Amino acid sequence: RGINSFELASESMAIVQRRFYEDFPQHPKEEPYGFATPSTMKPTQVECARGALNQLPPWTTISGDIRLTPFYDVAVVVEKVNGYIQELNEGMETKIPTRGPCSKYTLEGDDVDVKRGKLEMDWIFKDIEEVRLMEGIACDLTSTGLEALTQATKEVKGAVKPYAITGSLPLVRQMQNAGFDIQITGYGLSTTYHADNEYALISDMQDAFQILLRTISINEQTV
Repeated sequence: RGINSFELASESMAIVQRRFYEDFPQHPKEEPYGFATPSTMKPTQVECARGALNQLPPWTTISGDIRLTPFYDVAVVVEKVNGYIQELNEGMETKIPTRGPCSKYTLEGDDVDVKRGKLEMDWIFKDIEEVRLMEGIACDLTSTGLEALTQATKEVKGAVKPYAITGSLPLVRQMQNAGFDIQITGYGLSTTYHADNEYALISDMQDAFQILLRTISINEQTV
């Protein structure tokens, strides 16, 4: 007899994801920015204790990431997710579905070493201030910087369609709060982004240079 950590982790992850999307749904401010996706919580890796195929794994780790649009506060998200885990630990017998009549997350008897499953949430950052250094932003849609960048891109590429994605860059939120007109752009290939063989085209970098040069020129004319 034992607790199947793989089943416990899988069922719990499904509950945590569902509650995340209930608490942090698509935000109405995302549409004007053309966000490709709303805030997401995605498990991307699973690891468990290795043993024979007929052995229950005593531990399972699910890893992944949360990507927020800038209209949600990261501190609130951390508090909420930690709360989900606490509630599941406290309601282990009733709040987490089991799989079949022999699947249990709490056990009784002197022959059982582990009598109760346990969920833990580990964040990669030490404290909230550390993660705030990587907060994303919503660019100012009325700024002269965006207007110049849009015009320059259209002149060089022939067309332009600004959009937004979730992700993080260091210090951009702090710089924006300090009064800088922050715009974020890139000229690589999105189809190879984060790929094992990620690459960019020299022709795109040549266009990028012309776009940035023209952006500077337009801004100098408006100062």
